Amino acid sequence: MQAEDAEDLLLEVFTAAIENPRLITLPENEQLAWLKRVAHNKLVDHYRRQSYRQTTPLEASYHQLFESDEEAPEFTALRQESHEELRHHISQLPTEHQEILRLRFTYDMPSKEIARLLSKSDTAARGLLWRAVTLLRNVYGEKQGRER
Repeated sequence: MQAEDAEDLLLEVFTAAIENPRLITLPENEQLAWLKRVAHNKLVDHYRRQSYRQTTPLEASYHQLFESDEEAPEFTALRQESHEELRHHISQLPTEHQEILRLRFTYDMPSKEIARLLSKSDTAARGLLWRAVTLLRNVYGEKQGRER
């Protein structure tokens, strides 16, 4: 039995004692017998509940909580941080580069459709996309160079 379970049972016994107005009128030896009987019954109830309900410590089952490591809280936090950093770097690019990156990677548009939306040739749209991606790579490259 865990210490927390024992504390819970003790609390239940004394709650029952406080809620029983007749207990205080009993002689001391009968009060003690009543408390022992209530404690025994609470303990039996506890073990009966335990037999129906299987518990596993969180530490033992942590690796099973998420279908994959990518769903674990620390990976989610890292991914959010990475996305925020990417959004910041994109916001530093020229507006035209921001727009073409958004169309291509957020809306998953093919270059021909992007070209039509921007009133450019397909070749020009591809070139603009290449320059935007290259510029973004350079920003990340500079950041990694500063961190070393």
